[in-house]
Amino acid sequence: MEDQLLPSTERKQAAQEKINELTTFRAKFQADIKKLVKELRFFEENDTCPTCTQPITEETKESHIVEGKARAKELSDALQTAEVSLGRRNEVLASLEEQLAKCQEAQSEIHANNQNIKTYQTSIDRIKKEIEALNQNMDLNSANTDLNLMIEEAASLVEEKLTLDEQLTYNLVMSEMLKDTGIKTKIVKEYMPVINKLVNQYLQVLDFFVLFHLDESFKETIKSRHRDTFSYESFSEGEKQRIDLALLFTWRTVAKMKNSISTNLLILDETFDSSLDHDGIDNLVKIIKALGKDTNVFVISHKGEVLEGTFDSKIEMVKQKNFSKIKRT
Repeated sequence: MEDQLLPSTERKQAAQEKINELTTFRAKFQADIKKLVKELRFFEENDTCPTCTQPITEETKESHIVEGKARAKELSDALQTAEVSLGRRNEVLASLEEQLAKCQEAQSEIHANNQNIKTYQTSIDRIKKEIEALNQNMDLNSANTDLNLMIEEAASLVEEKLTLDEQLTYNLVMSEMLKDTGIKTKIVKEYMPVINKLVNQYLQVLDFFVLFHLDESFKETIKSRHRDTFSYESFSEGEKQRIDLALLFTWRTVAKMKNSISTNLLILDETFDSSLDHDGIDNLVKIIKALGKDTNVFVISHKGEVLEGTFDSKIEMVKQKNFSKIKRT
């Protein structure tokens, strides 16, 4: 490639020198033509010599004009020839420059490839030496034993991977089912009308006449009898207590409907001691009485005098020397 690049460089230099020579000739021809035109114009426009003030005869003028035009034609032809030759030389120079650029690009690529070849050859030599060293020091039987162990381990890992993939598939299916858009949505849609119906029934028993509604995201909407919309926080503590109790008994009823075995135990810890008024207490007692004799109800309360005689039996606890003791049954 370097042998090809050297002639191209020399040819480019020769073409550039020829172009410079033709450019010089063109400039000289143009200057000569300009000077000749000036002389012809002088003889055409003047009848007297400005230097010696002698008249110029027509014969002299005609002779200079004819001679000048002939000389002008020669210069014009020479200039045209120079222009054509210059154009060709420029084309040759452009072609040579393009060839030279391609040669230089190819030379750079060859140089880079040679460097890569050297690098790869160095790596090959190093690896060969490592292989030779391993062949000299390696126990073939031990290597075969290790290989067999690795094959067995690989088979075990493949089997474990298949098991894990299967478990992953099950987990993905279960995950989709347990999302809000899965089984939960279907269950909520099925039970939400029942829940809303039961809540409103218990609210009526508790003498709280509002329309309570839960949507599928368990966001409540509470409307009064005049259809005014309220939030849970806008009610008094006693009204909140009625809503809480209605929800409590509703969930207990839904759980009984859902499960094959229902619990017969209900523990109300200080429920009567909160914000319920006298009517609220009476209505709650009505709900408890309606649960039936199969339900064991335990009421923990500090309002013994209010609930006196309400339930079948009573266990009273008193404090004596910081210890709780049963007073009577």
